[in-house]
Amino acid sequence: MERDWRKTEKGFFAEFEKEIEQMNELVNRMMQSMGKEPQVYGFSMQLGPDGIPHVERFGNLTPVGKDMDVREPFTSSLVDEKKNELNITAEMPGINKEDIELNATEKEIVIKADSNARKYYKFIKTPGPIDSDSASAKYNNGVLEITFKFKDMKKQEGKPIKIE
Repeated sequence: MERDWRKTEKGFFAEFEKEIEQMNELVNRMMQSMGKEPQVYGFSMQLGPDGIPHVERFGNLTPVGKDMDVREPFTSSLVDEKKNELNITAEMPGINKEDIELNATEKEIVIKADSNARKYYKFIKTPGPIDSDSASAKYNNGVLEITFKFKDMKKQEGKPIKIE
């Protein structure tokens, strides 16, 4: 039978403090069971050159069943419409450029890095078809910068439709 919170000596606050303490104990046990590697999750919001806000997530918290040693690097993807380019910046400290593997198709980019100290993985869908042969990349001080040219897409003229 549940006690009425109003009939305790300290009223509602004693029951509330008890619930908070139980939650703290649960979180402490959960954090200790996660291991020594810090758990990171976040998101980034940026306003692109096109004036449209872009939201991207990053971190090493992954869905259940995936490799927990792999981090998802913080990345920023911006479209430069004037130059017809896709610019991607990924923060991956603690590795050498020889540890990085980049693969790109027309519609997606995969960034992998595997060193003795750290592992990174990021899958990025492109906002439009890119020319993977046009890629240029450089890695300096833990920051990877990649640039792709978009494939020339002929803008289709709209066809007027008669409304009845």
